[in-house]
Amino acid sequence: MFKWLKSFFSDAGSVPVVIDQVMSTPKKTAAKKPAPAKKAPAKKATVKKADLVKLTKAQLEEKGREFGIEIDKRKKKDDLVKEVFNASKK
Repeated sequence: MFKWLKSFFSDAGSVPVVIDQVMSTPKKTAAKKPAPAKKAPAKKATVKKADLVKLTKAQLEEKGREFGIEIDKRKKKDDLVKEVFNASKK
């Protein structure tokens, strides 16, 4: 039956398609994508002191880790803000 369907949909002059014993779909070749354009270097995000004041001590600790410093949450919040702000400038 499959041979009949195959002959029904194919042209007489076309090259026969070889089908594996396991009826699998033909593999498609992946089209090459153009290389992505180079991006401009990312600007360093500026941290404002007013934004840091709005954060909690736990959030300040996380922000400090982003800048590579470990802060002590037992200190006053103002001191923590100063430490994180100074680390962000580096």
